[in-house]
Amino acid sequence: MKVQVNVKLDEKILREVEKLIEKGRVKTKKEAFEKALLLLLRSYKASELAERIDKIREGTELMRSVTEAVIESHEEEDR
Repeated sequence: MKVQVNVKLDEKILREVEKLIEKGRVKTKKEAFEKALLLLLRSYKASELAERIDKIREGTELMRSVTEAVIESHEEEDR
């Protein structure tokens, strides 16, 4: 479902978008704004994911990594 949104923008932003259209980077203003919003949303989602990973890692700094554990396991098998 498509929804129409009316937005007032700074003229400088609009001029930059128009330059992207002239250069062929995007076909329309709509496409430019959709791509920009998707990038913004992806950025926030990535940031939230990084924060969640950091919380999970908290307190595990001194623990060995999975890679180290696997290497040690293989070394023990080779003995």
